[in-house]
Amino acid sequence: MPDDGVILRPLHRADPASLGPYRLLGRIGAGGMGRVYLATRSGSEGLYAVKTLLVEGLTTDVDRARFAREVKIARRAAGLRTARVFDADPDAPLPWLATEYVAAPSLGELVTRCGIAHPAAVADIVADCATALESLHSAGVVHRDLKPHNILLTSQGIRLIDFGISHATDVTRTHVTLGTTAYIAPEQARGEPATAACDIWALGATLCTLASGKPPYPDTGDPVRLLALVSRASVDLTHVPAPVRHLAEACLAANPADRPTAAALRALAERYETPRRWLHSAAAAPPDSWAALIADYQDDGLDLRDEYAAGRPAPGTKQTQRIAGLTPLGWRAAGSLITNLTVLIVLGAAGLLTLVTVIAVLVVALSAH
Repeated sequence: MPDDGVILRPLHRADPASLGPYRLLGRIGAGGMGRVYLATRSGSEGLYAVKTLLVEGLTTDVDRARFAREVKIARRAAGLRTARVFDADPDAPLPWLATEYVAAPSLGELVTRCGIAHPAAVADIVADCATALESLHSAGVVHRDLKPHNILLTSQGIRLIDFGISHATDVTRTHVTLGTTAYIAPEQARGEPATAACDIWALGATLCTLASGKPPYPDTGDPVRLLALVSRASVDLTHVPAPVRHLAEACLAANPADRPTAAALRALAERYETPRRWLHSAAAAPPDSWAALIADYQDDGLDLRDEYAAGRPAPGTKQTQRIAGLTPLGWRAAGSLITNLTVLIVLGAAGLLTLVTVIAVLVVALSAH
């Protein structure tokens, strides 16, 4: 499998071999609140993304309640632009959630590895994201952690993922600041309740990253100072290309009431002030480098599906054999460490012996006088 596509990391010793009816094949992602595995299921030729909690020790009632809430919201959020939910068991010893596996890079990975997009393509992606938010918000769901790494781009359009800290308006309310600092709305940074307008702000900040390669803030290098800038809505749009700057400004209005709704933002992006010929030209498509990475992911996803359906490891995904809990690489590292320690011990012993010899010679010499 090419290194440019799907990255499937081997299971660790602490990872379960299965969750419910799903056999885990490897790790495909992890965040602050969960870990995601690639999995298969007996009787099915498809691949699944199975998420579970990141917890130390036993799963607490609080952990379980939070996960059950995520499952409920993920089911409610299911649609054309979100990953389909197949099954879940929040009451299992280790709660899990199985969704459709989407073999696609995130917008964050595309920008990092391939560079920024043409303003016309940015406007097109924003319109697609706004359509997804329109569906979420109409279902009473606020994502609360929208950012480039939580938006996948397939050849058919975007998919929103990771509803771990989302909330439904009739399920829970929280005043705790959550999310990724550079993409949360000012009111979230101040600890105020998250609303649909927070997702619009986050999409505006995402727009800035797609168009300029960075969030709408100066590089502070200080998370505390960044949080202060966010809470004051002190954005810097000088690096955002002029053709989409007004679109960013609409999303990043300091007052939530001044931001467009998802539906209004979609309409604004679709009829944006760019010349019509521009939006209908090749410029509105993802850059060639983006398209190549998207194609790599899609091809690798098909290879994984076909290979695992045939009962064989996918090309390039080595099944790491473990001996006494360590991989061959781990044993090589352990051997190198033991060798280095042995050399240090021998050198230390030799140095000590030399010192003792010198002291003995001095003692003899002094006694002779």
